Order: sequence, then C-alpha cells, then structure tokens
Amino acid sequence: MSFAEIQARAQSRVGRDDPARRAKYFRAAEQARTLANLKAEGFVVPLSEWLGHNNGPPWDLETLFLEYCWRKAHEEAWRGPTPEIAVRRARKAAELGLSYRDYTLEILERSRYPDEVLAREMKARTLQ
Repeated sequence: MSFAEIQARAQSRVGRDDPARRAKYFRAAEQARTLANLKAEGFVVPLSEWLGHNNGPPWDLETLFLEYCWRKAHEEAWRGPTPEIAVRRARKAAELGLSYRDYTLEILERSRYPDEVLAREMKARTLQ
C-alpha cells in the first residue's frame, strides 16, 4: 500500500469519529443501498416521497375522530355519578351479590336496573 493510499484512507475516516456524522453517513449509505437493490429488482422508484401526495388529510382521520369520541364518552360515563347515587348503587349491588362495576355496567349498557332474576343470569354468564 502506498503512502498516498494510506493518507487518503486516513482522510476519509477523519469525520467518522462524531456519532451524529457517523449515523448520518451510514443512514445515507443504507438508503443508497436499498435504492440500488430496488432498481436492480426492477421496481420503479419515485423521484420524491411527496410525488402524488396532495397534502390532504390522512385516510384514517374519521376513524381517529370516532375513537376519540368513544374514549371521551367512556370517560364521561365512568367519571362517576353523585356520591348519593354511587352509595345507593353499591348497596343494591351488594344485596344482589354483584360487583359495583357489573351493576353500573348493566345500567349504562341496557338502561335497566338489575333485579334478583337478572342478577342470577348475570352470575351464570360470568361462570361460563
């Protein structure tokens, strides 16, 4: 190996001591390698990642909004009633042998207050 080759090799490594510059170098090399592999396999690579993009809203924006609405409704429903109502529900749930959560969930889901018959059915469903 000649002195010029050794000197050129040393000069090429000078900037690679900094972790940020080294990461940028390897990221660019990996991107170039991926691009070359795609071209070799016959894929058409667009000129820009924004090519064909109209900067409109994302496709799942409606889904995200529905999830947000359900999450807010769930928080609102379980935020809790007044203390008097909570105590009455807890007492009634204990009389029926249900948990407060099951009792309240039945009220919120089906708009009916559980009685002895419904409590037995709910317990039977839970055991299955």
